[in-house]
Amino acid sequence: MTLRILVVYSLLLLKSLVSEAQTYTRIPPLQADGFPIADVSIWLKDSPDGLPSKLTDSTELVRFYRAFGISEAELYNTQINGSIWVKLIVETKDITKEEITAEKRPSGMFAKGGQGDFPVLYENSRSKVTFILNGGTGIFNEVNTFFGEGAAFTQGNPIATDPAGQGVRFWGEAFLEPGLAAITKLGNTRAYAYGAASVLISGRNTSDIYSEGATAFADFERLYAGILWAGLGKERDLNINISAGRNFFQLNDAFLISRISGSANAGARGNVYLSSRTAFEKTLLASISKQNWHASFFFLEPAELAKTNQSNINITGGSLDWHKNPHYEIGVTYLTISNGRGFYAIPEGRIEKRGMYIINPKVWLKRIGGTGAYLKSEYAYQSHRTADMKSQGWYIGGGYETSWKWKPNFYYRYAHLSGDDESTVTYERFDPLLTGGLGLWVQGINNRKVIGNGNIISHRVQVQTYFSKKWDVSLDYFFLQSDELLNLGGLAPIKNLESNKLGQEVTLSTRYFLSSHFMLLGIFSHAIRGEAIRKAFSNPTYDWTSFQLAIFMFY
Repeated sequence: MTLRILVVYSLLLLKSLVSEAQTYTRIPPLQADGFPIADVSIWLKDSPDGLPSKLTDSTELVRFYRAFGISEAELYNTQINGSIWVKLIVETKDITKEEITAEKRPSGMFAKGGQGDFPVLYENSRSKVTFILNGGTGIFNEVNTFFGEGAAFTQGNPIATDPAGQGVRFWGEAFLEPGLAAITKLGNTRAYAYGAASVLISGRNTSDIYSEGATAFADFERLYAGILWAGLGKERDLNINISAGRNFFQLNDAFLISRISGSANAGARGNVYLSSRTAFEKTLLASISKQNWHASFFFLEPAELAKTNQSNINITGGSLDWHKNPHYEIGVTYLTISNGRGFYAIPEGRIEKRGMYIINPKVWLKRIGGTGAYLKSEYAYQSHRTADMKSQGWYIGGGYETSWKWKPNFYYRYAHLSGDDESTVTYERFDPLLTGGLGLWVQGINNRKVIGNGNIISHRVQVQTYFSKKWDVSLDYFFLQSDELLNLGGLAPIKNLESNKLGQEVTLSTRYFLSSHFMLLGIFSHAIRGEAIRKAFSNPTYDWTSFQLAIFMFY
């Protein structure tokens, strides 16, 4: 819904305006589904030609909400698939009573019949119905995929009917997602019912890095409904949201659960690199927020590839967070694998995944000392209700957002995901669950496909530059080592390592928004095989290079 706020006594109308991004890239709202909101700020413009000044931040929103009802904002983020910053820009404007009446009339294609209102089909002061139309297409070129040993690294993988290896593999992918989304106010209450449904059609034109030949596939993507209670309580600062169905979800910055990992895209689905499907097969999501406190509950089941013999892993958990934006965020999450048929491989056999649980505290500090310095850290203690399992994963990362030209952002992160010590009876290999996200926890887009995200010690150095609100470029360097030489749970050729040096990778990525509805994504990545990879084979191995170019549509 467009931002229309009327103050009767002074006859002022506040409207959302296009703003200039500072150290963030503006993104379309549909691309933000499922991502956590890290900060909310409100900026005031006294005139159309004036520069906005900051009115308040999310710690003071209660007073603002008492006066105004807000229904849309501009969205920004610092990383691909990262946290969302909400920026509200409001302008004061004289308005007549006739203009006030006109603003209350229904709008949208069904109300006016104009194509210029696309994708809004109908909108009035109580309801909104909009058309969903997302899509994308890309071309991909791989050189020496899987370090030239595709057959060895994909053995036992049912979708690997034509694994790439030494030489060049080139192919294209595309997808289209049409659907509908709606929200309506329930009577004279502060409750809103909402929902969405869409179908996603995907395919590729020839063999990708795993599977042979062209393919096309269609299935539901979004299919969820929910109820939102907004502005409850004396202070109107209590909000409750409950939804169920095929929906999106991400926990924090994807250290344990990434929005991108909600669904599989390889094999017959034909979008192994576009990753078009991200909705979980099943979700039950509930959250309650009051001032700086936010509590949430989640039940998740990922959408798997196989139609039969699925693992049906269920993840159940909850979080409690306290925000003091824009300065710090403290929280703790508890989650467990509550059902499913997955297993952990151990030297003596296997451990059932069901019963594993994680306690995950986090501390994020921003604008330290009033500067652009920030620090982010999470710790995850992992154990099991019935098995001898004790593992841990943690990271600490710090950076600085400068005020220089093009706003370069410098970041370093150290991460430790424990491996299994074969000299002990306890199982200690950390399970990162559904971690991922380009620019977040895909620690090298090539190395990730071989070494995974368990039993890893990693160093990451990133420089990200924002040339404008439409264009950002990032350069990442990863240095990857194993924690233990025993690597059961890894791919067949590297289940037992002869060296802890896994490899290095340099990735250059850029996003450019051609408009508010079209984004161009380019990626170059070069993976340098480590001693552990070279010693796993008697034959020569090769460094692995990827080129990707894709365009995405958001409506």
